[in-house]
Amino acid sequence: MTSMGEARIKFIIPGDVVPWARAGGGKTVVKFTPARQRNYMGMIRAEAHEQMKRFAGPLAGPLQLKIVAVYLWPKATTKARLAAADGAWKITKPDADNITKIVKDALNTIAYADDAQISFSSCWKLLGNKAGLIVEVSSLEGVPAPVINL
Repeated sequence: MTSMGEARIKFIIPGDVVPWARAGGGKTVVKFTPARQRNYMGMIRAEAHEQMKRFAGPLAGPLQLKIVAVYLWPKATTKARLAAADGAWKITKPDADNITKIVKDALNTIAYADDAQISFSSCWKLLGNKAGLIVEVSSLEGVPAPVINL
């Protein structure tokens, strides 16, 4: 077992964030993954492979996945909006779960053996001056799970 401080990868994919999209085709057509999505997953997988060289294999045990998706400000954004305290939250499409899904699928079998190991995940959608995706996977080994009384 590696200690919590060691069992962690973090990387940035610069450029436009591509969300997961439903496979193309209809009821009578073979399903396919759109090329843009497939290429983006390939970029995530390549970076994860690079980060995982420090480890003997995929991370084991319970994991935390943190994602920050930064999108460019719309061109028509006013200076007042740019200066607003809450101005950086992206509240339009894509949905955060579609961003999370493409990352989880891309990291499967590389950063972890199975995405079911992800016990806690977060995805922030923000607006900024530079578009990109920040991905961090870290071990929750040794971290007590919260006790929830319903």
